[in-house]
Amino acid sequence: MKILQTILVIVVIVILVVACLPKKNTNEYLLRYDLNKPKSKMEMPQNLNEISGLSFYKDNQLACINDEKGTVFIYDLVFQNIIETIDIGKNGDYEGVEVVDDEIFIMKSNGKIKGFKISDGSEREIDCSSKDVKEYEGLSYHPQTGSLLLVTKEKFKDKNDKKTIYAYSLTTEKFEKFLSIDEDMIKGRDGEKTFSPSGIAIHPTTKEIFVISSKGKKLLILSPEGNKNTLIALNPKTFVQPEGICFTPNGDLYISSEGDNSNGFILKFAFF
Repeated sequence: MKILQTILVIVVIVILVVACLPKKNTNEYLLRYDLNKPKSKMEMPQNLNEISGLSFYKDNQLACINDEKGTVFIYDLVFQNIIETIDIGKNGDYEGVEVVDDEIFIMKSNGKIKGFKISDGSEREIDCSSKDVKEYEGLSYHPQTGSLLLVTKEKFKDKNDKKTIYAYSLTTEKFEKFLSIDEDMIKGRDGEKTFSPSGIAIHPTTKEIFVISSKGKKLLILSPEGNKNTLIALNPKTFVQPEGICFTPNGDLYISSEGDNSNGFILKFAFF
């Protein structure tokens, strides 16, 4: 009888110990990129030393801009060289580029956007400036709503300190707030809240919204509904000054960065 009681006591103790063990979070976010191991690093020529924007152009080609010139550089990923230049605007502070079907859009930091039709060379001007926004830095396309997305780097101090994503519909020409990025979304594990968006892109398959910040070296991933999925601290040795971000249709991720007293570069991360 004593042996049986002893066994029962041991069983109860084991059950209690197992019950008190920390549970594995089955909802833990799975990042399908290894951001510590880029598949390739492509050094940019001198005229893209200050590369500031990135977009998928066509198979094996990306559209890039330098933040001082209204020229779009077509970079070939196979030859790893610029194969074409397209002059769209006068020199200025350009912070975003996005290709939508047959049209290239380039954005100045003040929200002024120029569209350029590749097929016939026609142009259009879009004004997304706002009295609330001091500077935009990041342009993308949201296929579900047919809108260009602009993310704010800095708003005026008398406005709330949330970073905001705005949307400009290419069909209705309506300009409005799309999502807000509040402090809880950008607070790291150390409590640090430094986050100044420098690029934005929509994942082609998951529809998640990727927002990268050069200042603070962080990558914020939002659900399609705008909820926080995860916040990732980027290695400053790998990401010197991340400025642009885009995806290819198969989900491969490209991030551009200015160099540290050296040429700018583009990193490729394979989607798995």
